[in-house]
Order: sequence, then C-alpha cells, then structure tokens
Amino acid sequence: MPYRGLADFLEELGHAGELARVETEVDPRAEAAEVTRRIAAAGGPAIIFRRVTGSDTPLLANLLGTEARIARALGGRPLDEIAARVGDLADPNRAEGWLGRLAGTPGSGGFGAAAPRKARSGPAQQVVRLGRDVDLGELPLVRSGPDETAPAITAATLLCLDPAEERPRAVRCDLALLGPDRLAACWAESDEPARLLHEYRRLGEPMPVAAVLGGDPALALGAAPVLGPKVDVLAVAGLLREKPLEVVRCRSVGLEVPADAEIVIEGRVDPGQPPAESGPRCGPLGYAVASRPVPVVQVTAVTHRANPIFPAMIPGPPPHEACVVTRTMARLFAPLVKLAVPELVDFDLPLCGGARQVAFMSIRKTYPGQARRVAMAAWTRRAFEFAKLLVVVDEGVDVRDAAQVIAAVATHADPGRDLFSHQGPPDPLDHAATPGELSHRTVIDATSKLPGERAGLLPVDRVAAEAIHRQVTDRWPEYGLGPE
Repeated sequence: MPYRGLADFLEELGHAGELARVETEVDPRAEAAEVTRRIAAAGGPAIIFRRVTGSDTPLLANLLGTEARIARALGGRPLDEIAARVGDLADPNRAEGWLGRLAGTPGSGGFGAAAPRKARSGPAQQVVRLGRDVDLGELPLVRSGPDETAPAITAATLLCLDPAEERPRAVRCDLALLGPDRLAACWAESDEPARLLHEYRRLGEPMPVAAVLGGDPALALGAAPVLGPKVDVLAVAGLLREKPLEVVRCRSVGLEVPADAEIVIEGRVDPGQPPAESGPRCGPLGYAVASRPVPVVQVTAVTHRANPIFPAMIPGPPPHEACVVTRTMARLFAPLVKLAVPELVDFDLPLCGGARQVAFMSIRKTYPGQARRVAMAAWTRRAFEFAKLLVVVDEGVDVRDAAQVIAAVATHADPGRDLFSHQGPPDPLDHAATPGELSHRTVIDATSKLPGERAGLLPVDRVAAEAIHRQVTDRWPEYGLGPE
C-alpha cells in the first residue's frame, strides 16, 4: 500500500519499533552524523533528531538503512517478488522495449499507468518562500565529517528538465551550501545533469532544477544510481509503490515535483556562471574526497509542508543508508541488467565497497574470453560505472558470499593472465584516485578456464561432475554419516 507521505511511513516505523526519537539538542555539524553512523553500523533504527542546533526543523537519518525497512517502504512485500515484477517488465518477448516502458512513453503497457498524475495543489507547497525570503541556513543541513568545509543537503532527488524531450531526469547528489540562496551541485561529470547542462549552454538558457526531500520513500529508492539516465524516476517510483505519484507544478521553474514531498528547493543553473568548489566532502567509504569545481544552483524558491521533516543520508564507513539503498535496488532491478548482459547469472555490490567501487558477478560461461566481454559490458551500466574492482566468477559461486568469491580467485585466477585494466570517467567520490585523471578499473577473471585460455588445460566433464554430485547427495542418508 503506498504511503500518503513521509509522516505516514514514519508512523508505521514507530509502531514497529523501527524509529528512535532523540529529544536532546544535537549539533548538525558532525555530531548528528556520528550518532547516525553508530546506529547504522549496528543495523539500528531510523532516527529523528527533534531539536537541532540552529534550526526549528527536525532532522531524519538512517531512514532506509536496512533491507527490512526498504521492504517495508515498498509495502512489506518480499524483495524477490518485486524483482520478479521487474523481470516481467524486462521480458524480451513483449513487443515494446523495456526502456520505453521505464520512460513511460505511449504504448508502454502496464508501466505507463505508473506515470505521475498532475494535481492542482499539495502539502509540498503549504508554505512558499520566494526570492529574498529564501534562507537555506534555516534548514538543518549536515556536515558528515570534520573535514567538510560546508554543510550539505545529502538526501535530495535532484530533478532536471531535458530540453529536447521535455521530460524530467533525476540524480541523487550532494548539494553543498554556498550561501542563503546558493548551492553547489556535486554531481559527477558523467551524470545526466552534466550532459543536460551542455545542452542548455548551447541553447543559451539556464537549466531549471528542483531538489525534492521526503515524501513517499519510493522516490528515494527509484533515484538510486542503478538505472540508466533516460529513465523517468517519478514513474519508477510509481511502479515501486504500485500507484502513480501526484505531482504539482513548481512555483518558480518549469518542473513538476511530488505533491507529498516534505521540502522542495527550486532553482536554476546558469551554464555561463563560473563553477564553485564542492568540498572537500565525505565519500561513500568514510574518507574525505578532494574538492573540485562544480556548477552553482541559484535558488529561486523553497516550498515545504507546514511542519516539515528534513531527511539526510549520512556517508561514512559502510554500512550506511546510501549504500544499502543502492545495493538493494541493484538487486531489485537485476533483471534489466541481465537483459543487456544475457550470460549474467547474478551480481552483488558489496557494502565493503560502498555498493559502488567493488562488484562481484557470476556468469554462465561458454567460450574463452567471455569474462572480459562481460566486464566491458558491465561498465556501461550505471550500477557498475564506478566499480574499480570487478571479480567475475562461475555461475555456481554465490556472489553474496565473499569467501566463495575469494576462493574462486585463489582457485582460477593467475595474476599474469587473468587481470586486466580499463580507464573510464573519473569517480568524484573515489578518495584514492588522482584528481583530474581518468579512473582506472581492474577485472579479475576468476572463472574456470576453457581450452584456449590456458595452454595444456584438460577439459572438465561438467556433466559427469554434476551427476556424481547429485548421486552422492541422493544417497547421503545411506552412508550413515549423519546430516550433511
């Protein structure tokens, strides 16, 4: 059942014992982040800080910090059931393409019904502040670590308008505070908003943007960096919640935003304006990421509920909310990845890599060099774009069991033969990378080798091996050796 808004979901979490309320005053400049990290590391509840220094707005953290709360946010259904629905969407036998269905284009079948519906008004605009009345300093923006030079909005879904297709595009990125009405948009140069900004530069026009905070948690889940840049995230949220989002027109820019949002920050990015420095900022592994030049958002309006709650995603040493969301949503949308990479059996974005910089993949291998081909295909998918270590294993290996993956590396990988590298777009959140240079990615081919990959290799009779395995399993009780 879809939620009427964030408060509706929080009420359910409270009844389930999944919400903690902190009544003592907490400083959002690193103190709130440290509290959140300790709770997240223990798999603890969502947290509301009722009294935040310098702001009258409560601060919410760790909302979707566990798979159980993500499942609850999606109606309490098993995640595998939701993945099966996505698999039906990705069925290649359906006449229309899956990208068209995700984009909500005409003729897109059942998915088109998830496209957002327009409303005349909504709680997100109960209070409207325009022009000189805007003061972002009134919000409880957080510093996630002592090295950060400015507080930031860390849980917003940033919507931009594609000028060619007149459709919204979305990304989740930090928005660092520059002044009462200015923000630094810390997206990556390979993110869709960066491409759109080039289009607006060519048109000689500012790019409208809207940062959405709160509302039905399905929006934050749909905006996880898993699907491609052309996907309509508002429609994805409608698919996940099994009911379309209601949207209202922004007050100062030509975008539509969820009517049930807690806070919406509207603005424009002038492509001719000089960039600002982004940080340093805290990265997905808890280390400081070097500052870099990023575009500036000139805020034109802030709208919100009468009594809003300000959500934040606190980065740090995993596990933390952002990486749990990314890993879980990658699992839900795995059928779409498999559609593009047919030999892919399963994959995982382990939390130890922030669900970003390390990936394990299992494949159904049938020819020499297939692991390399799969790795190159994977790097074109958004979920694996910044995976600097990709380990490819055989289909019988459980990619969610790191011990099995490492055992496959020990058994099948030779460093002189089975490691290869690739260069791709810089990862702005990789603290180990050299700023301003292309990022290096490495693949370990830990699959069993076929003739042609290793000289003198004797082929393995896999059919015979599987047959004897089944035979011993079936006869195990006869051996009198106890439970297997």
